[in-house]
Amino acid sequence: MATQQSILTRIRTALEDRKKIPSTIPAIPKVWDVHSNSSTTEMTEHFQKNLEAVKGELVLCNDFSHAVEQVDELLSAINATQLAVFDHPLSRKIAEQLNTLQSGTPQKNTQQNRNFVFSTSGFADNLPEELEKLDAGLVSPEYLLADTGSCLFSAPTAFDRLTTYLMPISIVVAEKSMFRENLPAVWGEMKPKLETAINGEFVIVTGPSRTADIEKILILGVHGPKRLIVFLIP
Repeated sequence: MATQQSILTRIRTALEDRKKIPSTIPAIPKVWDVHSNSSTTEMTEHFQKNLEAVKGELVLCNDFSHAVEQVDELLSAINATQLAVFDHPLSRKIAEQLNTLQSGTPQKNTQQNRNFVFSTSGFADNLPEELEKLDAGLVSPEYLLADTGSCLFSAPTAFDRLTTYLMPISIVVAEKSMFRENLPAVWGEMKPKLETAINGEFVIVTGPSRTADIEKILILGVHGPKRLIVFLIP
């Protein structure tokens, strides 16, 4: 017991001495330079290269109507009929147009049973269980990060957060105005939103879910979407 008390006394003394040393906050390390001279074309090329490097897909659209057509063709090809719609003006607008397109083309059987689920649908306590039954998520980001091929989402609710990564296919509809060169380039824009947000979080998604086993065999879709397709509007 004497030895134990001796050790504890020395620890307490050392800790008391530490309190006398003024604490300093270390400087934030500089990871990336914040540039502002890249053109939209350069950022598009950089984004596409980095997105495809992690098995993501990019579809370049001529305009909004072309994006609706491309998403519609994808949904028909993969026979996706149950979709969660992220609470963002662009993804909601795409869903609205898809719904209109569906109503006006009765000859397309794959479109007849499409169901668009919004955050206002309400799932009580079984939200994850209900969402995981859906075929795909239709989402739109706040920013596209060119240096990593990432999509940065503002997810104020659990529905929005889960919609970005719970379904097997993630359909991202974005505009070129969302491009930023890297994460530090959006910090200044994110700060006011963080200060006024009541709840929620930002989610960064970089390609489809990927993992590897002990033999280093890459497997997609284990922890999230197996496919991530970005439809880019000028």
